Order: sequence, then structure tokens, then C-alpha cells
Amino acid sequence: MAILEINGKDYEAKCTFKFERLAEKKYAEKDKSENELGGFMSVYMNLLQYSNKHLLAFWDCALEYLSKSDKPKIEDIEEALMKRIEEDDDTEKLFKEAFNAVDQSGFFKKQAKNFWKDFELMKDLGKTEEEKAENLKVYNALKEARSELTE
Repeated sequence: MAILEINGKDYEAKCTFKFERLAEKKYAEKDKSENELGGFMSVYMNLLQYSNKHLLAFWDCALEYLSKSDKPKIEDIEEALMKRIEEDDDTEKLFKEAFNAVDQSGFFKKQAKNFWKDFELMKDLGKTEEEKAENLKVYNALKEARSELTE
């Protein structure tokens, strides 16, 4: 369970329609090939790559279920993350909590499962041997990252 203490109060991360809506609004990106990555996919993929800015994005979205008056400001979330990083002397636990909250949530479970199913195809794709080797390299790196985050 992903819980973050912000200003002396514990907040639980929740994956909801509000999470998805805010992710789409604020965090949708384009990949290297200029393909549109939806907000959920952007947050999910970047958690796999230990992107600190996407750890903040995760918490921004995961607390969107709160009323406007109860939701901590982004600066307060940042401070709380920094406090945890200093306490843990690492970001690994924060990333594991965030990734698993998304990966195992009932709300995003099917999307995550479909992503990994489709991702399996990537290891064999490529027009040239060089492209195939590069795709296999990316595939292996992300599979390893997922394994680390879910252990």
C-alpha cells in the first residue's frame, strides 16, 4: 500500500477515474517516435525507469480523489517525498510502493496486463538485426525493472 505522510498526515494513494483524468490532462507525453503516450501510460512507464518527476506525478494523480480543500499542494507532496527519500536514504521503496499501487490496482489492472502482453511482442520486432537487438535490449531492461519493483 502506498502511503505518504504530508504535513503530519498520512495519505493513501488511490487509482481512480480522477487519477486517470488528471494523468491525461497533465502528464500525457510523446515517446521518442512522437507517438502519443496517454497520461496513465506515461506515469506507469516512467515509474519503471525511476523518474523522480513521475514519482511526483504519481502522487499528484493518486491524491486527486481528495476534495480540492483536502488535497495537498504539489509543493507539499514534493517536500514529503524529499523527507521520505532522506529518511530511507533511497527512492527504491517509494518507487516500489507507487508502481505496485498502479500495477496491482483493480482500476488499472487490465490496462497494465494488456501493456505487458503487447510488450512481449516487442522483443521480436525490428526491420533490421540492429533494430531487433535494440528492441530486445529495451524489452529486457523494462522486464528487469518490473521484476525489481514487484519483488
